[in-house]
Amino acid sequence: MIIYFSATGNTKYCAEFISRRTNDPHTLSINDMMKDGVREIDCANQKRLGIFVPVYDWDMSYAVAEFLRGVTFRNVPNDCYIYGIFTCGSASGISCETLKSILAEKALNLSASFAVAMPDNYVLLFPQKSDDAKRAMLERADIELQEVVNDIEAGNHVFRRKGRNLPGFMMFIIRKFFIPSQRKVKGFTVNDSCIGCGLCAKSCPMNIIVMKDNRPSWTEDKCACCLACLHRCPKRAINRGKSAKNGRYLNPNVSL
Repeated sequence: MIIYFSATGNTKYCAEFISRRTNDPHTLSINDMMKDGVREIDCANQKRLGIFVPVYDWDMSYAVAEFLRGVTFRNVPNDCYIYGIFTCGSASGISCETLKSILAEKALNLSASFAVAMPDNYVLLFPQKSDDAKRAMLERADIELQEVVNDIEAGNHVFRRKGRNLPGFMMFIIRKFFIPSQRKVKGFTVNDSCIGCGLCAKSCPMNIIVMKDNRPSWTEDKCACCLACLHRCPKRAINRGKSAKNGRYLNPNVSL
């Protein structure tokens, strides 16, 4: 079984790649489970459980971490190989440690974890790389993913990360001040190119976007900062921070 969270397609691509190469067809979208209020996942007869999560702010997505803390994994076999895959721009941070802690609370053990570098989509601050650079990064990701497949099929207990961790005081500042500011929705704007298609509301895993007079409105300060609404908007009508000049990104190899 594979469960994954994906806003712009990077993590979904990894999940589909691993699913095909390991002959594991049972994949579930965490985005959909979050939207639907799912609180239990039945793992009966699953020899492997893969948890695929993007890295935000040197840690696994805080919204996904909240979901995983609240969900119950039922009927997990004692010999189930549980592994995490973290997609990141350059550093996986403390994602592995966070997932280990969440699973330990459920009396489950993380068998392995892997970090895969993918094109960054945090356009609130950083501009998109060139198309050639993104294409090269995706090609390298395929090589990394095949190495992950080899480890998974061999049942290797390895923990591979990317980049360096931030000092503890920096992580404290991020958690204390930066993440709470990310969860606020005041910074979102919608320009006149909006066509009222509602795709932003449909793609929001937190269910905090509603359509009013054919325009999106953010209702609660519970943003996952996944930016699915912004990147998936067909008219680039939604903006926040520096996104208007920093471009958009969707993984070209998956459908969303």
